[in-house]
Amino acid sequence: MTAQQKKINAAKLAIKKIKPGMNLGLGTGSTANELIHLLGKDKNLAESLKCVSSSIQTEEIAKDYSIKFQQLDEFEFLDITIDGADEIDDNGNMIKGGGGALLREKMLANMSKEYFIIIDESKKVNTLGKFPLPIEIIPFSPKSTISLISKVFEEYQMTPEIILRLDSGGLNFITDGGNFIIDCYCKKILLTDQINVKIEKIPSVITTGLFLNMSSSMIIGYDEYATEINFNKE
Repeated sequence: MTAQQKKINAAKLAIKKIKPGMNLGLGTGSTANELIHLLGKDKNLAESLKCVSSSIQTEEIAKDYSIKFQQLDEFEFLDITIDGADEIDDNGNMIKGGGGALLREKMLANMSKEYFIIIDESKKVNTLGKFPLPIEIIPFSPKSTISLISKVFEEYQMTPEIILRLDSGGLNFITDGGNFIIDCYCKKILLTDQINVKIEKIPSVITTGLFLNMSSSMIIGYDEYATEINFNKE
């Protein structure tokens, strides 16, 4: 069974969360794309929704379907957002941003009454950090920002390799918001709450790819089926 089929199985379970007339946030990534494909086939449902996307990439994929997007400013709240993750642990804490949409993804999550994460089983981990942690920063003086972030990690006896992300042409990767991303190769991240707070206090940091205590549940796709694990958010 292919990894894609696992993602499709997760998307098939997740689409049951979407009800006609909802304010819906749609995430970014390969598993979220499978949800868009399924939603696009249900034209009556798609046309009843008011949608907002977490990235230009998501909007491009939805162009061939009856999914119309509005600006986030047009919403007071989102009923649900469905998104993927690069890693998620048993408590629903995540690393996101491998596709570069972490800022808009976090904005949608914060406006959502419920936030559902769809993944294939490979994204489920015991401890965060094997996937490099993305951090979105302003373009001004990235070396200085990397130095300040390194000092935060050093407080926790961590010395990750920190690299400014490049695009396929070898230029600095630019987010939809016009910012840079650095990737921190940590291997393991403990005390995520403390580290996240300290990094986000650095003035040139916009946000990190740590999504902590935000998800309502995760829907995991396997070879033949998908299952949902609910989280108790405080």
